[in-house]
Amino acid sequence: MFEENTFCTGAAFVSKQGGVEEDDGWIITFVHNEDTDTSQVHIIDTKNFSSNPEAEISLPCSVPYGFHAAFMHVQLQISKGSY
Repeated sequence: MFEENTFCTGAAFVSKQGGVEEDDGWIITFVHNEDTDTSQVHIIDTKNFSSNPEAEISLPCSVPYGFHAAFMHVQLQISKGSY
C-alpha cells in the first residue's frame, strides 16, 4: 500500500453516516515519506483496505511522527446574528 520508506501515524476511524456494519467508514491517517520529507493525508475505505486510498491529500509541510488527530461528528446550528 505504501511506497518504500513511507510510514503512517495517527490513524482515526470515521464512520459512514447511516452505516450498519462496524467497518462502514474510512481510516484517515497521516503518511510521511522519509526520502522526500513530504506528508500526505490518506483516506482509506475500510471495506477496501488493501486497495488504493480513496484520496491522497498533499500537505504543505511535513507532519511529525506522534501527531494524532480525532474526528467527531458535530452538528452545527448557526442562526442569523449568532456569530
